[in-house]
Amino acid sequence: MAKNVEVKDVNITSEDKKGNPVFEATGTLEGTAFIARTIQYKGEPIFKLQEAGGHMKMSESAYSRGDRIAVARACKAARLEKFGDGAKARVEPELETGETVTIAATVDADADTASAEELEAAAEVMEGLTADQHALLERIAELDEEAAA
Repeated sequence: MAKNVEVKDVNITSEDKKGNPVFEATGTLEGTAFIARTIQYKGEPIFKLQEAGGHMKMSESAYSRGDRIAVARACKAARLEKFGDGAKARVEPELETGETVTIAATVDADADTASAEELEAAAEVMEGLTADQHALLERIAELDEEAAA
């Protein structure tokens, strides 16, 4: 038997720890109001019914498995209708076709291409290091030289 699910609104309410949008949908299931929010699952947002401030285990939920599936399906359809497949941000290329950049592979090469501001900032950081931190950086430089030889 089909569940009567009406999604009234879908919005982006925040971002998760990884910067993915968190969608929130409101609506009714068989006449009872619900709120559903997304979590990321295998790189895609999926809707979870919210109860007592979060999503609950099946055994602790007032909703049946069928209720959850029906709401998730309806919310996904509403999200796609409103936002398209824009769950993932599209990255625009910063370079034109055929345009190249030089990437520094060594500290010396990086220093040669650094701006005066970058060099001043690096000098300030270096001044704030302890003797142990300086010794560690020197050891890292030695290991880098050995590896490059």
